[in-house]
Amino acid sequence: MFSVKDLSPFGALITASGDHDNINEIGAEVLNNLLSQYKVLVFRGFKALPDPQYINFCESLGNLMYWEFGALLNVKMEQDPKNHIFSKGRVELHWDGAFAKQTPRINAFQCTVSSEDGRGGETLFVDTTRILKDIPSSQLEDWKKIKLSYSTEKKAHYGGSIDVSLIENHPHKGHSVIRFIEIENEDNQEVNPVQLSIKDTNHQPVESQEIVQSITEILYDPKYMYQHQWVSGDYMLIDNNSVLHGRAKVEGNVNRHLKRVHIL
Repeated sequence: MFSVKDLSPFGALITASGDHDNINEIGAEVLNNLLSQYKVLVFRGFKALPDPQYINFCESLGNLMYWEFGALLNVKMEQDPKNHIFSKGRVELHWDGAFAKQTPRINAFQCTVSSEDGRGGETLFVDTTRILKDIPSSQLEDWKKIKLSYSTEKKAHYGGSIDVSLIENHPHKGHSVIRFIEIENEDNQEVNPVQLSIKDTNHQPVESQEIVQSITEILYDPKYMYQHQWVSGDYMLIDNNSVLHGRAKVEGNVNRHLKRVHIL
């Protein structure tokens, strides 16, 4: 029905086999198990689904998260974006739902259009669970003491204020994950700049520059980051709690249309 191939440095490419090009045939239990194992699943060779069927497919994996615009968000490049995910600039590493009342369990994407008239624009994924397994125990203990406060003006559906620990437990699996929003983004100073303050477990302010720099360097280490170049027709499922994601800056006339759904 399908083949599974490891991506580098993590994730899996699932390719349709023969006439079995309906992604619904795989089944929710199999998909959830694969996602638990690989964290990022890319599906290629499966037929496109119209919006109602695509939403039904996502709903087969769990309850959907509804925003002001509904369950499905069309992510396209815009000339005057209200949210920087619609711009051509770099999108900082983050997890979806950071400023929302609920955090999605899964990010689902369907790519309907992806041109090659330009370069850049790769979607970036970081497996934070691998980082936490690799760093020295002393560094892990230091990170567990870090408390982060983020704030940004709410524009479109994104923004607000939150307080999180740098290291938290996965709400569904229990393993440790990193909660981090990258604040140093030269391409997001006009639309959705994010402010950060850091405190320790005693609620005392901590000098943030060195901490942020060291965390960011590890997140961008190639052995933890998968860079995805979209192909028209791709589907993708992402473990939103284990994986941080962002986007490289778009150069030229890259035309891309992604349909995003959040699954709780």
